[in-house]
Amino acid sequence: MSEHLLKSVCLVGDRFSSFAKHEAVRTVSGFVSAVTSGAYDDLATPLLLWEGQGVNDFDREYVRAALERAGLSRKILTQPNNPVVVPRAEAHKNREANVLLAGLQQQGEDTYRATLRLHSDNELLLDHQTGEHVQGMVAIEAFRQMFIAFCEKFVAAQWPELRHYYIWHGMDISFDNFLFPLDADITCTVVESDTSDPARLKFTVDLELHQAGNRAAHARIRFTAYDADRLGPKEHRLAGEAVANVLNGAAPEPASARTA
Repeated sequence: MSEHLLKSVCLVGDRFSSFAKHEAVRTVSGFVSAVTSGAYDDLATPLLLWEGQGVNDFDREYVRAALERAGLSRKILTQPNNPVVVPRAEAHKNREANVLLAGLQQQGEDTYRATLRLHSDNELLLDHQTGEHVQGMVAIEAFRQMFIAFCEKFVAAQWPELRHYYIWHGMDISFDNFLFPLDADITCTVVESDTSDPARLKFTVDLELHQAGNRAAHARIRFTAYDADRLGPKEHRLAGEAVANVLNGAAPEPASARTA
């Protein structure tokens, strides 16, 4: 199908070049190259440029400038997909590119929802992105960020004087369908909770990742949010014991034994 016959195009970050093999999918660089070469000059009707995953503000400006230079700003209509990213304090990530959640909100008494957000420079995509789908580790990390973020924003925030440290106790996860670099939703439902002690918030949660009407993955996770000031000394003691045990068990053989 030629470019001018398409009614809409899905735009994804350059990281997802394998996914852009589809007729109606373009990477940012591929789309700008097509615009520059005149591929869209003879559009008979407006074209909708719909954003998938991996497109950031820097990319949007690159596309906008290319459309303006080509005189296509009124023929190609952009539909940005740029929801509010979960803040650093809730996602427990130091780099914005590594935050996988956006638009976190409470839907019911025990249910929370966020959208999946993939930055092209996310740490999990830099060294492993093969094929058209997004690797399963992204779903696992999105689930991890989801249970931390909901607890930070809607539970732990009741005790702002405390800084919580999150410990997993177990996770059962299943993958149902491939996840692609398109819109996806994550839901978190609290199954069990004990918040009687603010320094020890215990939860069991069910998480689901949905895309295009299908469930891509689901998991049950058990975790506890501890007061960091209370847990820190214990962690330090256990770390010291581990160092001592490893070093004591790794004592070198005497030189005479090695030569023998």
